[in-house]
Amino acid sequence: MIRPFSRALQVFAGLVVVAVAIVCASGAVRPAFAAGPHGPAIEITVIHATLSDAGGSIDPLLRDLPQLTREQPFVRYNVYKVLGRHELPLETGKPATSDLPNGRALAVTLVDEPKDARGPRYHVRAEIGEPGKTAFLKLLEVTASANEPFFVGGQSFQGGTLFLELVVRP
Repeated sequence: MIRPFSRALQVFAGLVVVAVAIVCASGAVRPAFAAGPHGPAIEITVIHATLSDAGGSIDPLLRDLPQLTREQPFVRYNVYKVLGRHELPLETGKPATSDLPNGRALAVTLVDEPKDARGPRYHVRAEIGEPGKTAFLKLLEVTASANEPFFVGGQSFQGGTLFLELVVRP
């Protein structure tokens, strides 16, 4: 025998399940990797790499860099200093731009919606513009995992080279 109060509770629970099913079917629920109010962001770390006869050093903010300094093009330098680090929001098809210390501008674009095969993967394009020009030079297009750094390098700056560590933050 069902008591009137528990019957009402069962009906209410059934309505909640139906409402959730309608919301999910309408597409109002987004995948977990894009569920935040701001979506993914690109973290940009600007690194100045130089070669010094006085010995090498790596900025303590560059936790992952020591293992990379044994590979090209990092092996050409022995001093690495962080000049800046910041995040910009990523929106599909809209470039997120950042000024570089050498007067150029970096544009990072989320090319299409993130894919979620064993964790979110982001199709990203990085471009650098020259001062006074509106066109950007396409440097790199990658599919990157969340929180895994990739690098753009080769911009001359004060006797060394700028490396840009880019990390997609979900």
